[in-house]
Amino acid sequence: MRVIKIADKRDYLDSWDKIERSSVRAIIMKNDKIALVYSIKEGFYKFPGGGIEEDEEHIETLMRETLEETGLHIIENTIKEFGFYVECRKSLYEDAIFEHKSYYYSAEVNDIVSAINLDEYEKELEYELRWVEIQDAIKTNKAFKNNEEYTYITRETTVLNELASNNPPKRVYLSY
Repeated sequence: MRVIKIADKRDYLDSWDKIERSSVRAIIMKNDKIALVYSIKEGFYKFPGGGIEEDEEHIETLMRETLEETGLHIIENTIKEFGFYVECRKSLYEDAIFEHKSYYYSAEVNDIVSAINLDEYEKELEYELRWVEIQDAIKTNKAFKNNEEYTYITRETTVLNELASNNPPKRVYLSY
């Protein structure tokens, strides 16, 4: 899978422990609009998706999280890799390095829309499914002012910009 971006704030010490998290995100397009999760309370857009649970595969997580957050049913054989985004920074909660890899997949959905099943924090943020034009979502996220608390808005806006451009990013190869 190609790298979309590596965003490393370098606001940590290399000697700190590392906290690693991986998640998946769905890119669902229909009639020139994209399915995104909108926070009514805060006023931002994010891609449907979330954390990969223990013993869970990417595709399984993608389908589960998309259904929970949006009610949309992904058609499994339409899923394609898009790219991944790495965020590396000081943890918000402790002196540790937080490394978060978000894997993005494009997919199609069927016409069935089920009830959503949000986590408590998602309910507090008043998440709802919205079909929007990519440029409208970018504009909304760029106007969002609380990026310190919701650090993922920068990531989501970067990926939205990537989708809006006709120029795919240069491939970057990592070595570990």
